[in-house]
Amino acid sequence: MRAMLIYNPSAGPHQAQDELRDAVRELEACGWEVSWRVTHGRFDAMLFAREAALQGYDVAIAAGGDGTIGQVVNGIAGTDTALGVLPVGTTNVWAREIGLPLMTPLHPNAVQEAARMMVEGEWRVVDVGRVNDRYFLMWVGVGMDAAVTAQVESRPEQKRRLGMLAFAIAAVAQTLSLTGTKMYIEMDGRKLERRALLLVASNIQLYAGFLRIAPMASLTDGLLDVCIFQGYTGLSAYLHFFSILLGLHTRNPEVTYHQVRHLVVRPARPLSIQVDGDLAGYAPVEIEVIPQCLRVIVPKHTASPALHAAGSTPAPAHFWEHFRR
Repeated sequence: MRAMLIYNPSAGPHQAQDELRDAVRELEACGWEVSWRVTHGRFDAMLFAREAALQGYDVAIAAGGDGTIGQVVNGIAGTDTALGVLPVGTTNVWAREIGLPLMTPLHPNAVQEAARMMVEGEWRVVDVGRVNDRYFLMWVGVGMDAAVTAQVESRPEQKRRLGMLAFAIAAVAQTLSLTGTKMYIEMDGRKLERRALLLVASNIQLYAGFLRIAPMASLTDGLLDVCIFQGYTGLSAYLHFFSILLGLHTRNPEVTYHQVRHLVVRPARPLSIQVDGDLAGYAPVEIEVIPQCLRVIVPKHTASPALHAAGSTPAPAHFWEHFRR
């Protein structure tokens, strides 16, 4: 098995070369042939992944966070090269989605364990999304989350020092001046208008590390799950957060949930967008699903509901009547 390991040393709270060397030794002990690439510029991971695909590598291993994974996906989507992951980033949402272990002080050998799980793993073919000319594996966000991402990325040392806490601090800061924006949205030919704080088009169920924002999402159904969070002020953002945390947002009358193949988002004013955790310009944007476009390696017998097309039981509608009074 030929694999190219693509390492982003800027990802995560600390350097992970030693852990990755142990992981590579684990792979090589199982007969894998592994070459290294280290990123230095913004698009290096995508270029290295494209090189891996052109040179016939079996696997491109993203060693970094979700942004690194997104870049690698853009280099190998539509090819025979599969995505492997050694999670050494900050939030590691894809790793959480598929059930890979995460490196912590209590679990220092997690990267080596993830390598072992890759060797023993299952190969799946999954859908990806495309926003304008860029692929995404997880989600694209329009509005508040992109503003939070922009604030965090502008302070890389704080992100490295604080990890996920940096995103929480930025989110609180953004809500202080947050106002809803009128969005004109077309989904599979249907048009609607909403004053929204955030729109997220998801290919997976998890978001921001631990929030199950799209509980009906599947990586193999040829659909994207779209959540539109309506509101006028930051107070609505807090209510939305707690409703997601409790798994009740799909029954909230201030949240619109759709499963679509194609959508266009035109906000009344320019809004930042984030794609798999990376800033990617401004809306308006065109978003679509590309079915069965990417090979991925996931843990054997993964419990990920997004890979089993498992739905969820929504909260009863009468729950929200309490908040309407």
